[in-house]
Amino acid sequence: MLWYFLRNLLHPFFHLFFKRLQIKNAHKVQKEIPMLITMNHPNSFMDTIALSAALVRPRTYYMARGDVFKKTWAKKILERIGIVPIYRLRDGNMSDVKKNRHSFKVVYDLLNKNKKIIVLAEGISLQERRLQAIQKGTAKMAFGYIEQGGNENVQIVPIGVTYSYPSQFRSDAYYELGEAIEVKNFYADYQKNQALAITNLTKLIEERMRPLVPTLLHKENDVLIEQLQPILKRPFIDKNKLNFNKLEHQQEYWKYIVDFLNKKTTETPEQLLKIKALTNEYTQNLKSLGLRDHALYEAELKKNRFTFFNFLILVTLFPVYLIGKTLNYTAYRFGKKIADKTCKDIEFHAAVNFGAGSLIWMLSFLIELLIIALLSKNGVLVGVYALVKVGFGYIGLLYAPFKKKMIGAWKLRQLKKHHTARYDSLMQQRNEIVNYFLYLYFGKKHT
Repeated sequence: MLWYFLRNLLHPFFHLFFKRLQIKNAHKVQKEIPMLITMNHPNSFMDTIALSAALVRPRTYYMARGDVFKKTWAKKILERIGIVPIYRLRDGNMSDVKKNRHSFKVVYDLLNKNKKIIVLAEGISLQERRLQAIQKGTAKMAFGYIEQGGNENVQIVPIGVTYSYPSQFRSDAYYELGEAIEVKNFYADYQKNQALAITNLTKLIEERMRPLVPTLLHKENDVLIEQLQPILKRPFIDKNKLNFNKLEHQQEYWKYIVDFLNKKTTETPEQLLKIKALTNEYTQNLKSLGLRDHALYEAELKKNRFTFFNFLILVTLFPVYLIGKTLNYTAYRFGKKIADKTCKDIEFHAAVNFGAGSLIWMLSFLIELLIIALLSKNGVLVGVYALVKVGFGYIGLLYAPFKKKMIGAWKLRQLKKHHTARYDSLMQQRNEIVNYFLYLYFGKKHT
């Protein structure tokens, strides 16, 4: 009951926190059979709770680190939400690990009711663009479930999540479900040699998850891939006639750029070092000028943002944006501030920001409505305030990136007018980067 209440209460906040939140192949977990859903884990609690918002049905249960269950009040709440503790030796001691017997029994009871259990199969949360090694726990649970008399039709369903900017407000989150694994097909092997069967099933889980999680093999490219995202994603999608608003199409970019970097790091590392230096220089130049790459991309396409219609929108909606931002600023500001102060690990930032911001917004909204009601004793005024806060806030959320793009286009125009040499240098740097990745290599194969 608590899970449904929280899911329905927080559902709209997920679609505000994320710019786009999409899922592919949701039907694969909507069958009336028991399932273990194995997921990568780059963004702590956000990975599972955002999936619940994107999935809508069926209800999902989760497995989480046992050390968060230490306090009695936390244990009660987490269990009511449907979170099952899993104890690791590195988080406690052997006595804690023995508690997993009870956790497995809870999981098996849920599976007997055809429930869906999310297992964070990497066993660790790292905000990296790579799939970590899959642990053996999922395979052990799956075989153990059949062994104790469970439904032999139990499946392991892999799922991958990819974020555009994992820790940031208004990023994208894309979930993709892969090909299910029928555990019964491997149970005969398990009866002959348990250790080998568990190892082989774990390898298969990793094989099924790998296509869902674009994996950058070389950590020295971690900074480069983030710098390239705003430079290459839009040209890649436009060149291949894809839809930028479909995260499934954006995923094609991630697969391309990861494969490209993996290949070039091995084949031509000296070329990649050169383009890495150029990309870093270009990124720093943009930052020093207060510009974003989209302004240069639109300039290259000769796209004019300074139309009369755009200017009219900018001027007309600015008061709406200002009012909406003012009325909702407390939640945005303090949610982020709490996350900044309390999160030592970047992996927890988005979840804390989301949770704190949502809670602050709801509490402040109720308090504001109560104050207005007590002072005015006018129900109409209360309703008008509620509509203004919600409606203007949402319009402001959509207006903010439009305003940034208009300002960026104006700054670039001023740069071109007053500092032509620097403008030309920026455009040249950008073209060299794009040509290297898209046209010089990829474009010739797909034109």
